[in-house]
Amino acid sequence: MGCGKRYMVSLLGFVGFLLSVGFRTDFSLVMTHIARFNKTVSNVSDDQDFLIACPVFGTSRDWSVDWSQSRVQLFHATYFAGSLITQVPGGILAARFSPKRLTGVLILLSSVLFIILPQLAKVHWGFVFAIRGLQGLIEGGSVPAMAGVISAWAPKTERSRLLTIAYAGAYLSPSVGFISAGFATCRLSWDSIFYIYGGLGVVWFVLWMWLVYDRPDDCPNLSVNEANLFRQHGPRVRQGGRHVAASIPWRRVLTSPPVFAVFVGAFCRNWIFSMLITQQPQYFKDSFPMNTADIGLLSAIPPLLMTVFVIVGGVVFDKLITGNFVSRTVGRKLAQTLGFGTEAICILCLYFVDDWKVAISLLCVGVGFSGLAISGYQVNPLDLSPQFAALITGIGRVGTIGAILSTTVASKVADHTLNHWKLLWLSAGIIHLVGVLLYDIFASGNTQPWDPSHAAQAQFVVNEDRKAQREQGGQPREIDPLLPGNAVNDRETWEKSLEDSLVLG
Repeated sequence: MGCGKRYMVSLLGFVGFLLSVGFRTDFSLVMTHIARFNKTVSNVSDDQDFLIACPVFGTSRDWSVDWSQSRVQLFHATYFAGSLITQVPGGILAARFSPKRLTGVLILLSSVLFIILPQLAKVHWGFVFAIRGLQGLIEGGSVPAMAGVISAWAPKTERSRLLTIAYAGAYLSPSVGFISAGFATCRLSWDSIFYIYGGLGVVWFVLWMWLVYDRPDDCPNLSVNEANLFRQHGPRVRQGGRHVAASIPWRRVLTSPPVFAVFVGAFCRNWIFSMLITQQPQYFKDSFPMNTADIGLLSAIPPLLMTVFVIVGGVVFDKLITGNFVSRTVGRKLAQTLGFGTEAICILCLYFVDDWKVAISLLCVGVGFSGLAISGYQVNPLDLSPQFAALITGIGRVGTIGAILSTTVASKVADHTLNHWKLLWLSAGIIHLVGVLLYDIFASGNTQPWDPSHAAQAQFVVNEDRKAQREQGGQPREIDPLLPGNAVNDRETWEKSLEDSLVLG
């Protein structure tokens, strides 16, 4: 059918995630550069040229500060703690108000804070603490809000593809951020990356507010073909109004095993991903003699490969599921096992590695394959409940506690030796393997009974069965076991009835 508005929305979501996660990546690498508390295991200068020269080092465009490791880790932990607080509220607000406006305003605020951060950092470290906490609060709300927009624009036949394109921005972000921050810090000035990323965030906000709509129904220039696609395969989502927030079946959502599986996947992803962003640069700095540009370049390779696997995985698992090669549940579990299982094994192998070439190779394989898992737990909320996908994403994002814990554990690596980093990788690998097992036990790809579409579908089945019995001398119509809830074998009629039965915005 070609690339329509839905792909434009997904691509803008991609850029939004690229920038918002990039703020975290850039900050981490800049801290590795300016906070010179660490000593590498070989006692080489912190900024020895290894692959790329760093001419800014020691000039007026450079800056160094005597911040302890515990203080830098406090900045990271504050960010993750802030994002933890707003995960569920962000999902609720996205269900009640315009997720498009909420996403745009939040990323704009984070961009402005990023622009003013370097100047305030020179005044007092407390300003850095406050800004990182505020940015954490903002990103925590922006992720489920963004999920609410992307989910509304993702037809069932392209669900994995469109969501993984958008989420790929978050996973490509470390690659772009590490490379750009490394070069900007070493070639322009230590603070230049803050202005570059913050300015791009403001530009993105303008484009997002101008081009994006909350739902396809709100878009005035949607093509006829694309409108028909959403009419046949689009998620039926209510939006806006106090009644939506009031109708959330909290007890059933919070006690749902598949929702718990989403949380487990998010917890494990946050544990490893936060290590890649906030700890991997320090790992290379402590274990091998490299300058900031070198660290940025090498740290960028694993997330770049992961992004490729994210996009390829979305296409492959869409084909497997829509082609009826595997059920939706099996597809989600397969993606999770191949992705996070491979990553866990590679992370565990780092315990036995002393050479940077082997270390980066293992990270490339493991982190690359982990991109497949995005077609597992991360697109799973829309399977479970089209209506409450943003809310479930917010609940899953409470798994950010994994990032807080991994940052706290990393802060205990006091002597910065290779052996202590090995213990960090060992613990992360074990946690990852346990997470894969729990997801495979509890996950589901089916719409849950507490979703409004499930109730409407069940009522439609009852009504159609009764009608068939009257018209055909008491013989009920054929039931299609492939449709959730044993819906009647008349998908188009069911879709129309479902659309009429839901109370839309």
